Amino acid sequence: MSTLGVVILSLRGMKHLTQSLESVKWADAITVLHAGAGEPSIGGNYFPSLRLRKIASLRELGDPSWEIGTDWVLHLWGEERVEDELGEELRALRRRESSQVPMGYRIPIRSHLLGRWVKGSLLGPSPALRLSRRVEHLPSGWWDSTTEKSREAPLLPHGWIGDYAATELNDGIDRLQSVSELWAEEFRGKDHGLNPKAAVLRSFQVFVKMLLMNGIVMNGFAGLTLSTLAAYLVLLTGARAWEASNARTKIKSVG
Repeated sequence: MSTLGVVILSLRGMKHLTQSLESVKWADAITVLHAGAGEPSIGGNYFPSLRLRKIASLRELGDPSWEIGTDWVLHLWGEERVEDELGEELRALRRRESSQVPMGYRIPIRSHLLGRWVKGSLLGPSPALRLSRRVEHLPSGWWDSTTEKSREAPLLPHGWIGDYAATELNDGIDRLQSVSELWAEEFRGKDHGLNPKAAVLRSFQVFVKMLLMNGIVMNGFAGLTLSTLAAYLVLLTGARAWEASNARTKIKSVG
């Protein structure tokens, strides 16, 4: 039976590292590479196979596959966790003969976005080459690798990695609601001439400008999400201001 280890890359501010570790606590070895200042947020949980190493930046990452010492190595972000079906698939993989399996696998990734699961990841491509044998060197930029080698690796048949990096967007939406109300009050105070067509047009302009500005379109799903939220804020502000202004006009006409 072969062994399987997990390398988890942790960055400052990641809030789901403990859940990520819980999802792979059955692994033969776990190495957390924490980049940046401060300590990783693990809490009081105890993981006997855990080894923590701090690195100053991602440039020091190197190839942690050799130091973990297992036959298979799975790479995760600290905001990701192995879902149950994938865990079963990985445990079954350890029981297979080495001659019957390839050198690496790509694994589908799904993001928990605004309360539902969507295909793709905010942190990198999906499916991505995340599982390999220790003798097979993964590129140092495995989190955004687009090499031919990674695309040629077969897809793991069952299960997926859950990316929870976008869960904080719920708080972001609430803040957009509050900001739009403040902006709407400002517009009403200055008695701007607002109309629905102008609000929609302005929202579309903001979306296009955000998407093309500073190469944000190259960020894929993350860039599209950010541009959409910016356009939503503008549209929501215009809608609130127009609604309040229209209601005030109706009250005057009734009076």
